[in-house]
Amino acid sequence: MQEQIKNSLYLNGEGEDLFGVPDKYDYSKFQNLDGFSLDDELINQFIPIAKKLNLSQRSVEMLFEIALCMAKKQCLQFEQNGEFEKQDKLNGYYKRFCEDSELPNPNTPRISEYMRVADGAYNEFASADLKQAFKETGLNYHPELIKMFYKIGELAQEDNLSHYGKPAFEELTPAQILYGKND
Repeated sequence: MQEQIKNSLYLNGEGEDLFGVPDKYDYSKFQNLDGFSLDDELINQFIPIAKKLNLSQRSVEMLFEIALCMAKKQCLQFEQNGEFEKQDKLNGYYKRFCEDSELPNPNTPRISEYMRVADGAYNEFASADLKQAFKETGLNYHPELIKMFYKIGELAQEDNLSHYGKPAFEELTPAQILYGKND
């Protein structure tokens, strides 16, 4: 059977060196590929199969090239599916935002002031790492998070809090707190 396949491939000019196990398979051609690396465990599982099928170095390289194309296509599909899922999640957050009775209607002028307060607190109190985590997960659009930062913003305005959580007014000594401040 192998001889028939080999002969038919030779007729098409593609059958050279498809069969015949080399002393050692060389995978160096597939090292340091952009965005991909070979898994040694899978390579070790593949070698006995390649030997049993009497595959040459060229045949193994052809299979790897096909597998690489399939893997790249799968990665692209996963990325696209992930983007669709994220967009669906964001659309869900927007729908919840519009339906939430505690939040102003997005079509009213009041929303601008509400979001200004929430955004101010978000920018003042959320660290860069936290902002990045919110952005990556899409949680920065979650209505509960927006409400939380709005409440923080309101409290910060009332108490005139800075990023460090210290009141803007002067600090008093314990005696001044107990007996009042005499100027």
